[in-house]
Amino acid sequence: MTRRALRAGILALACTLVLAGCDLRFSLGFGTGSDGSFSGSEVTVPVLYASGKKGGVTNQRITADSADGGDLSIDITENDVSGVDPVTQSATWTAVTAATLLTGARPDTAYTFGFDARIATPAAGAVTAVGVLALYYGTEVQPGVALTGRVTPLGTIGPVAGLPEQVTAAIEAGGIDTILVPAGQRTAVDAEGTAVDLDQLAATGGMTVTEVADIASAYAVMTGEDLPEAAFPTPPPSPSPLPTAEEAPAAPDSVAVAVDDALDRARSSLLSAPEGALADRARAAVERGERLRDAGDTGGAWAAASTAADIAAAAAAPALSQADAAALAVDAAGDADAVLAASTGAPSTLDDADGALAAIGGAAEARALAAQAQAYLATDADPSLASAGLTSAALASSAARNARAIADLRGEIDGTGALASDADLDGLASLLRRAAIAATDAVDARRGDTAVAADDLDGLRTSAFEAARDELAARADEGGEWLALGISTAAFTRGSAALSALTAVRVPDGVDPSDAVSQRIGIADEYTVRAVDALTATGAELPLLRGALADAAAAATADPAPGASGVFTASFLRARVLAFAGGVQRD
Repeated sequence: MTRRALRAGILALACTLVLAGCDLRFSLGFGTGSDGSFSGSEVTVPVLYASGKKGGVTNQRITADSADGGDLSIDITENDVSGVDPVTQSATWTAVTAATLLTGARPDTAYTFGFDARIATPAAGAVTAVGVLALYYGTEVQPGVALTGRVTPLGTIGPVAGLPEQVTAAIEAGGIDTILVPAGQRTAVDAEGTAVDLDQLAATGGMTVTEVADIASAYAVMTGEDLPEAAFPTPPPSPSPLPTAEEAPAAPDSVAVAVDDALDRARSSLLSAPEGALADRARAAVERGERLRDAGDTGGAWAAASTAADIAAAAAAPALSQADAAALAVDAAGDADAVLAASTGAPSTLDDADGALAAIGGAAEARALAAQAQAYLATDADPSLASAGLTSAALASSAARNARAIADLRGEIDGTGALASDADLDGLASLLRRAAIAATDAVDARRGDTAVAADDLDGLRTSAFEAARDELAARADEGGEWLALGISTAAFTRGSAALSALTAVRVPDGVDPSDAVSQRIGIADEYTVRAVDALTATGAELPLLRGALADAAAAATADPAPGASGVFTASFLRARVLAFAGGVQRD
């Protein structure tokens, strides 16, 4: 029996015992508190950071206490009267979100994060996540080890700027023997634009540099303990073939019809689209959809085809008149409202919940983009916003059609995965909503007064969610916890993607990032596969979620550029939200 088959059997047995009423406590994270509570109460971790041409070393004190049924709260303080930088706030929220989804920790936790200095960088995100995990599992952080790097929602560690300055600061501060840096950044660019060998620089201070690609690897070095393999798989060697989720039953014929419709829409849009990067991306997505469909993966074909329809619509947007675009926005808003209005009830199974999250997220995005298009195309609007308005309208129209298609498919997928009656969905929705707000605020801080470009699709989606924040929050309050969960998951996914693009780090000349990129892709895929396999062990079929995973793997391997692992974020978040809702992490 293969390790994957054995793992699936164990999970299936655990879920069978739970459903039979046995007193079996089961957690993907195997956390020390069976109810998701924290074992430790306070931990201190060193933080490396850079500001301009200078680096620094400071401490961060992290505490976690039960909020006794209240909302999760995060209090961040810095030793500076000017407040906490938005990028630091977002890094902290992302770290807590990743740790919560990976462990099943209770969302009614009160966190405090105290920095001894003011920092304005995502570099503290990874060490914050390690600190939160150390509190959850009750382990100690060993002295002499420091970690720097950006943390993603699925637990990978991304590159950051200013590493030479950070290493220099660590040498000057003393007390550090090992510095953990993001995979692929052993050579990094300093503030002057010069490539620096961090090994050689660290050696001048008697230190060593070690590359890490995910928070599990960093945690093992910083605490001397391994995280549970079920939730934090060992990073695969780089490069390596991607694993795939357990084989699933074929999707209903109606999904194939939706695939063909989305592909037809994409091809039709491309006929009027000018040549350029967006058109190339749309064609690549069409080809992925066709390949997945021909291979019999209808769910994967849907994920690729719906993506192709969106990008192709955006590519063709310059051919629209403002009047036609305004009409598209009005129609999209109406369609989105109809899907949101029909999605207020609680789903009946994990499969129904998967469709609900996808439909609600798409409809919320369509509604936000439609409102943004109407504002940008109004007669009294700034003329410089017109092109972004055309793209927003085209995206809104495509997103609304995709959401409506998913809503129509929900009743035709019959899995048996049960939903937990005691899952704190309100708490999880609140966490994701506020993490999305923090990401959007960080995007605004990085972008400044620069307008979002018409071809920056993640930027347009993020700005639309920001503008529609109050309206969507009101809808969520009225529509219930699943509506809130779908909206907040979509908003966090888009905000994370936009912030990642704005905090990308230049690869030094002469450095080949392919090994590090392949490793991050492998980790992202493995984490998502584990989450999907755990869900299907309950009897859920999840063709839509499996399809999103298959398309993400196909897209990442077809274009393994820096940042490619981010395509897994949407499917990973959906899988972990479903795990939380289904009690898969905790019975």
